[in-house]
Order: sequence, then C-alpha cells, then structure tokens
Amino acid sequence: MKRLINSTTILSLALYIVPPFAAQAQDFPKITVEGKEVICLPDKKAVCPEGAFCVVVKNPKNCEVKATEAIAAAAAAAAVAAAAAAAAGTATTDQAATDAAAADQAAADKAAADKAAADKAAADKAAADQAAADQAATDQAAADKAAADKAAADKAAADQAAADKAAADQAAADQAVADQAAADKAARKAAKAEAAAKADADAAAAKAKADAAAAKAEATPMASDLATVTVGGQIFTCLPDKATPCPDGAECVIAKNPQKCEEKATAKAAKMDAAATAPAEDAAAVAAAKAAADAANAAAVAAAATDPNAVTVEAPVPTEQAVTTLEAALDQPDSPAVTAADAPIAAANPEPTAEGTMPADAPAPADAVVTTEVVTADDTRASTQEFSAAPATVAPGKKTGLSDFEKVGLVALGALVIGAIINGNRQVVQNTGDRVVVRQPDGTYVVYKDDNALLREPGSTVKTETYRDGSTRTIVTRADKTQIVTIRDATGRVLQRVAYDRKGRGTVLIDDLQPERAVDVTKLPAPRPQRNQISVDDNDAALRAQLAASDAAELGRTFSLRQIRTIPQIRYLAATIDVNNITFASGSSAIDPTEARKLDRLGKLMTRMIAQNPGEIFLVEGHTDAVGSAASNLSLSDRRAESVAKALTEYFDVPPENLVVQGYGESELKIDTQGDERANRRVAVRIITPLLRRSAN
Repeated sequence: MKRLINSTTILSLALYIVPPFAAQAQDFPKITVEGKEVICLPDKKAVCPEGAFCVVVKNPKNCEVKATEAIAAAAAAAAVAAAAAAAAGTATTDQAATDAAAADQAAADKAAADKAAADKAAADKAAADQAAADQAATDQAAADKAAADKAAADKAAADQAAADKAAADQAAADQAVADQAAADKAARKAAKAEAAAKADADAAAAKAKADAAAAKAEATPMASDLATVTVGGQIFTCLPDKATPCPDGAECVIAKNPQKCEEKATAKAAKMDAAATAPAEDAAAVAAAKAAADAANAAAVAAAATDPNAVTVEAPVPTEQAVTTLEAALDQPDSPAVTAADAPIAAANPEPTAEGTMPADAPAPADAVVTTEVVTADDTRASTQEFSAAPATVAPGKKTGLSDFEKVGLVALGALVIGAIINGNRQVVQNTGDRVVVRQPDGTYVVYKDDNALLREPGSTVKTETYRDGSTRTIVTRADKTQIVTIRDATGRVLQRVAYDRKGRGTVLIDDLQPERAVDVTKLPAPRPQRNQISVDDNDAALRAQLAASDAAELGRTFSLRQIRTIPQIRYLAATIDVNNITFASGSSAIDPTEARKLDRLGKLMTRMIAQNPGEIFLVEGHTDAVGSAASNLSLSDRRAESVAKALTEYFDVPPENLVVQGYGESELKIDTQGDERANRRVAVRIITPLLRRSAN
C-alpha cells in the first residue's frame, strides 16, 4: 500500500514542475480544459509555477490538444492509483479472510481425517466380519459337496451293481440260448447222420424191392410213361413238369431232364428224412425260442423296474368261448369260425341305405365289447420302422403294454404262449406280439396275424366290436367319411371286407363267410408264365393282366381268399408282378426310403388298375432264403410283405383295403439251395381278383 502511494505522488510531481521564479509564468499562454487551467510551456526548460498544471507544447496551436491529453492522462493515473489503493485495502482484508479460511480448513481437514479413520475402522471390522462369514459359507459348501459326492458315489455304486447284475443275468440267458442252440445243432447233425447211415444200410436191401415195384409200376397205365428211381428204399416217380399229375399213392419229383431225376429224388428223400426227425428238432427249437423269450421278458422287467416313468396295464383275459373257437379255427383252418348263418354279426350289406346314413353305423349287439379310438402316428408303424418287441409280463395279470393282437380285440390269439399244444397235434413255436407261428402235424408252419393292420392309418377312427367267440367287426371311418367294414374270426383272418363310399354304396372286396368248395389240384391247368408273368417295365403290363384274367375266367369257378393263400397250385394261376429289386437288411423287415422309391412303377400300375376297378385285390407275398429256422423265416417274410404293402400306401396312395399280405418263408425257394441266396429273399405281387370268390360260387 505504501508503495502504491509513493507511485502516485511521483506521477503527480511529474505533471507539476515548480518554476524557479514566478515572474516567468506570466509570459506563457494558458488554456482552460474541463474547468482546470493549464499553462502551455514552450519547452522543458521553462519552469511551471508552483501549484499550476503545465504541459510542454512547442507549437502554441497544439496547446489545447496537449492540455486535453494531459488532463485525461492525469485522470487515468488518479483512477489507477485509487484502484491500487482499494486493491491494497482489499488484499489486507482478503489475507485475514484467507487466514480464517485456512484455520477453518485445517479444522475441517482434521474432522474429515478423524471421520475417515473412524470409517476405516468400521470398514475393517465389516471386512473382517464378511471374511469370517465367507469362510463359514466356504466350509459349509465344502461339507455339502462332500456329502453330495458321497451320495453320488453310493448311487453310482448301486447303479453299477444293478447293471452288473442285469448284465450277468442277460449273459446267463444268452449263454443258455447259445447252449440250447448248440445242443439243437448237435441233435440235428446226429439225426441226419443216423438217417444217412440208415439210408445206406437200407439201400442194398431195398434194391430188389424197388426193382419189383418198378416192374409193377411199368404195368400200371398211369405210370407206364413215367420214369422212376429208388433212393433209400423209397420209389420216386419223375414228372416232366408241374402240369403232369402225380399218381395216387406215389412220391413224385419234377425233373424236366430225366438225368436229374435221381438228384431231385435224393434231395426229396433227405427232406423226408429230416421231416421224420422234425418233432425232436422242433422240441429243441421251441425250448430255445421259449428260453430266448423268457430272457427278453426278464430284461424288459429289469428295465421297467429301474424306469421311474414305467407304467403297467391290466392284461386282458380271453373268454372261454373265444379260446374254444380259436382252437377250432387253428385245428380246421378250412372251415371259417364265423359263418353267415350263425355269426353274432350280420354279413355286410353292399346296398346303400337311407340318405345320410351308412350301413356300417348299425348298432352293435348288446353282448359285444365296443372300443373306439382315433389313430395317430404314434399308434401305427411306418414302413421304415421295425416291429416293436412283445410287451413284458411284469407280474401276474400285469404287463408293460398291450400286444398288437390285444389292441385290436384278438385277445385269445395274443394270449397263446410258446410251447402250447393245440388239440394235441399243433404247437405254438413263436409269438412276437404281432404274429403267432404254429407248427402243423405234417411239420409245416402257419403264421397268424391281424389282417386289418394295414387299415390303421393316422387320422382314421376305428370302432371295434369284439364278441364272446373271439370274432370281431371293425369299422374304419376316414376323414373323407368313407368306411371300411371288416369281419374277422378269432385267428385274425378276414372273412369279409366291404368298402363304402360317402353315399353308403358298398363294394365287396373279400367274402370268405360262405363254405368253401373243395379243390382238386390235379384238375387245375398248368401256369402259363409267358402270359401271367408281368414286368412293370413293360408297356403292355395292363394288357398282360387282362390276358391272365381271361385265363382265370376259363376255369369256370373262383376260390376263397384262404384257398388262394394256402394252395400253391391256385396261387400260381394269378398274374404275378415280381419286385426283385427291393432289398432288406439281414433280419430286418423295415424298408429304407431309397428302396421304397423302387416301387414307383408298381405303385402307379396298381393305382391305375384300382381306379378302373375299385374291387381289385392284390396279394403281396414275401419269401426268404433257407438260412435260419423255418418258423423265424416265415414270420420275417410275412413282416416284409406287410412293409412293402405299407410303402405302396404311404408313397403311392394304393388303398390298403385292396391289399392282402402273406409270407411263405423258405417254403418256395426260387433257387434250390440251403445257403444265403439273395434271389430267394424276394417279394412278389399277385393280381388275385379274377380268382377271388365274391359270393357263394
């Protein structure tokens, strides 16, 4: 502040020059600016009077300008000085305020430091508490994990023990089956060796007898032109073709080349010897089949026991009447178990009824058990899928599910067990849940299944009426309101099938309700392959089918569906479409989609024929080679025929009601070999409409 005052004083002295003598100032010009008198000096040597305000101006004309500038400069200097003085005073005040603020800040800093120290102490305590809590949680988690690990280890050990036991049980069952199979093979080998030894021993002794018998045969008119050979003491008559009838009481072989007669006779003799030992071999095979079924059932029971979602169902029990009827049907298959005269259900009427009603909608008899279901994709098997295994019996009266037979009302058939004897001369050798194979007294096998399986399509409503005798009446109603009505006996065999359109007009497809007429196969004409063998690659396939139909018409009679299925000489008269290009994996009955596409031309031919004749019926038949057991091959061939029929419906819209399936196993080998022969694993389709009876003719 003091320095500021001194600066102002010096500035004032610079503007006021004290003259050495007053007298000289009177000679200088004066001018008044803003009320203040200013003396204009000629140069710096001139002395400004004391107390006066002077400026130096060499040219007097500029006196006023210089005076004005000087006054302004003095005012500005004064203002600066005043400001400086004010600033100095303010600085003193600011310093005091600064000191006070510093003191306050120091106090605040100390308070903040104290608070921070307190907060840190609290935070340190909280952190310590949290660390202790975290450690406790970690310790608890470790304890829980140890307990869980121990529980998991205990469960794994229990599961492993159960799995080991199941594996051991399965291994024991497999070993039992393998042992039984080995024993069966050894028994067959021993039987064949014994038969061969017996044949060799009897050959010499029987030669004289054979010669005498041959001489006698030459004297017989019917046998006079036929060659005979003797093998193992048995005389065989050699026929030149299938058309030549075999003399009554003779054993015949067909040999177009006479030099092959003995070879054919030897092969037939071997089969006859094998048939003689069949009962013992069949007993072993049945025992092996039963052991395998028991092992599969045990495995299914074990799996169900460990499955928390497993459910069981009540096993249906067939009525006593149904069992009796079934046994009668198995014992006399040529006599339908249900006839038009005494059937609990009336034969279907193909005539239309009143507008808006369907003949199939007639109410069921009061004593019928009626079930209705809407079929879904989960309820059916596609041609690309394998057949399901038979349900397991987990307890008396309890099963893991219903078999295909039980689902469609064929309870008595589904209840047959492996090894059961029917009327003392027929034996059940296989029951897969969808098929039953029975050995006949002559050593041949018959397969039974649900002939309605093809009709169970997704979206259809199926109403089944089951009667006390085991027969059923099934009404399948489709989305387009058409209906298929089928009558089946207790064996699942179709006795009648009628298709109704939306107006109630019926087309009879199958009618086996009427008694059959006897067939003398020796009076049937020989097949004509050049006319009734059809290739889908031929442009005249439809024409060939018409020619075969005209040939069938010349017979003057028709046959039941059962006769066509079971009597080869009748079936051979039907026009045949070979399907040799369809192949199956070994032991499989499923069709790969790439294989199904090979049915394209066949499917189109069949749909064209059905469009022209809605009553057209096709028999889809399956065959296998001779590898494996005869019973298993029969069942497998029947399943494959069903898969082909399903593929024709799924891919080419062939109506399933126009299809009938039948397997023949290894009974009709195309190439006579017991080995693995692809040509024998075949499927054929026969047009049986011209041969099929539609009424009592």
